[in-house]
Amino acid sequence: MKKLFSVLIIFLISCNTALAAEPDPDLAKEREIGRKAIAQIEEQWPLTSDPATLSKLEMIINKLEPYMQRRIDWEVRLVNSEELNAFCLPGGFIFFTTGILKVLGTDSELAAVMAHEMIHADRKHGLKMAAESQKVTIGALAVMLLSGGAAAPMILAQVAQVAITSSYTLELESEADRLGLEALIESGYSPTGMITLFERFMAEEYKQPIHEYGIYMNHPDSPKRLANAVKILHARNIPIERKYSLGLLRTSIKTSDSAIRLDVDGLTVLSADKTSDNESAVSEIKANLDKYLQLELAPYELHIMNGALYIGNRLAAKNLPGMTPPDELRKNLLRAINAGRAKHPTSKFFK
Repeated sequence: MKKLFSVLIIFLISCNTALAAEPDPDLAKEREIGRKAIAQIEEQWPLTSDPATLSKLEMIINKLEPYMQRRIDWEVRLVNSEELNAFCLPGGFIFFTTGILKVLGTDSELAAVMAHEMIHADRKHGLKMAAESQKVTIGALAVMLLSGGAAAPMILAQVAQVAITSSYTLELESEADRLGLEALIESGYSPTGMITLFERFMAEEYKQPIHEYGIYMNHPDSPKRLANAVKILHARNIPIERKYSLGLLRTSIKTSDSAIRLDVDGLTVLSADKTSDNESAVSEIKANLDKYLQLELAPYELHIMNGALYIGNRLAAKNLPGMTPPDELRKNLLRAINAGRAKHPTSKFFK
């Protein structure tokens, strides 16, 4: 019986290994379709080379890739354009404009865009759109595109245009948002990056309400996308902490011969005489602010109790001689929070 059980286990492991190793029969065709579309893209969009930026984008891809459904040989390219856009062709060819790179603040926001675009290719959204418009299967569409027939150039242009303008259905866009957010969570990036990304979109929409191309085209409206993302994070008990995706409320300690200074985003919030006890105390306060100080805090959540500063129910700083008193520290921290919020004004911070 034990021998039979062992043989069965070996058989199941072999089957699972074979299934895992089985290549995606559509992927090679998708890659070829993507390569053909690239030629059309490059006629309209001049590419540029920036090794440092490309390296960063490739690093982000590598962190997100394990959380995609298929193993795709992803490639990323930079487009020299001030337009705010990113798109992905079938087969895993991802494009970012230099314009959108200037707007996105941190790796978390870059990863939010990247995850969204990777999902489009991972789930074959572009090919599904083209196949539906031609009323054929994806397999038949691939044959039409790769056979070199008379209809191939027109269909290929359609595939490229769907990617560039993000003219997917609302259902496919919502799926890319939802699964992209899941990939962010699993990969270790701050999922709030998707929240602040949608808030940036809202800010751009306020500046220019009508968008005829790019990442805005036919997307669900940004407030709805934002609400959906917030709902997912709340359901998973993941706090919304924007400072990580915005790169704000960063603390630093400066020292001189006689004094210690604690800054938040360059604003001095605390000063102390330079003693070994104060050095230790300021380091502890810095660690507390790094953990507990958030843009979403209401003013009453920074409060003085028994002469000490608390953030919520957590002790942040005690009243020590030769150091900025806790009530003054509180005022300075509220000033730093307000300065951070001013850099991201579209957001509703109290959540």
